[in-house]
Amino acid sequence: MRIREHSQADIPEISRLFFNTARAINSRDYSPLQIEAWVPEVPPDSFWLQRFKNRRVFVAEERSEVIGFAEFLKNGQIDCFYVHHRRQRKGVGRALMERIEITANTLKVSRLFADVSITARPFFEKMGFSIINKQEKLYRGCTFQIYIAEKKLLFD
Repeated sequence: MRIREHSQADIPEISRLFFNTARAINSRDYSPLQIEAWVPEVPPDSFWLQRFKNRRVFVAEERSEVIGFAEFLKNGQIDCFYVHHRRQRKGVGRALMERIEITANTLKVSRLFADVSITARPFFEKMGFSIINKQEKLYRGCTFQIYIAEKKLLFD
């Protein structure tokens, strides 16, 4: 497995991975109505092209297949952190998080934070994040329970 910066050529795979993972994995913790609001369709490439403009996006790749991706913003925010639904619990998420932490260290970012789903909460806690708040968020007419997670970093 290799962790690298995304390229525009990765976007179709990222889009399908996002859709399939939310439908297969997050559906364990959210209702069918919530999942339909969350991912009603595979997002078009234009959605990701616009979204990725001011974000660093790392992909996990194995045998030329994108098996995970994560967005990192310069202020320490982690957004869209997804691992292929068939590659869960195989170290992909850990490798992505390690790359984010290395990048944060290089940029002297002292705090990572994320809005995490019910599904992602155990992973983030395992990676050393603390849950600092629980919220309900309205998205496309549905209410979602999310957690605000943070991790303080020490510079090397």
